[in-house]
Amino acid sequence: MAVSQGGDPGKPPIVLLGFRGAVGGVGNITGPYRGYLFYWKTTQIGAIDNIGALLWPFLRQEKREQFLVASRLAGRAPSLDLVAPRPHADDTEHAWAAGFFDGEASVGVGGGSYRQPSMEIPQSSAQGIPDSLLHFHKVVGVGSITGPHPPRNPWARLPSYRWELGGHRKVETVAGLLWPWLGSVKRSQIEWAISLVHEGLIRGAHRSVADREA
Repeated sequence: MAVSQGGDPGKPPIVLLGFRGAVGGVGNITGPYRGYLFYWKTTQIGAIDNIGALLWPFLRQEKREQFLVASRLAGRAPSLDLVAPRPHADDTEHAWAAGFFDGEASVGVGGGSYRQPSMEIPQSSAQGIPDSLLHFHKVVGVGSITGPHPPRNPWARLPSYRWELGGHRKVETVAGLLWPWLGSVKRSQIEWAISLVHEGLIRGAHRSVADREA
């Protein structure tokens, strides 16, 4: 069982540190590989079973299927509730979306005469739009999913799909929705992007149309 995340040499990503803490402190974080990629990993059978049971109610169908296939290949039959993922309260869904965003998203600022903050989450799949992107889109309620796109780097083999969002109001809405559960890295990236855009906004841009016409 492994989780990968990009980061700076000598500085394990906070997302991986947070994940290890959430699963009880088990597993090792190694890297960087290729100069930037870190992995949290465990090969302990008991730990894998325990983590699978801990995360199972909140996993999307893709990861559930991967876990079951790996268990069958290893000749194991983990004791898990095999029903479909159950619906959760809004806070749980928002926390899930924030964790997904923390680990997979990028935040930037578009160029041109009118700068806009942007958010993006890429996911690779050989079987159409990944369920994780569809569910994230449903939870946040905005943005669009595009693809399939050719792989961006020489190590990727599968086409990718992307959830994308632009515009300072929409970005601020998603940021506010996920903020209580986001880690410090993504919070800093969002603050940087929004503040950079706000510096170039015309005075009164955040006022409503009615206020500007008054």
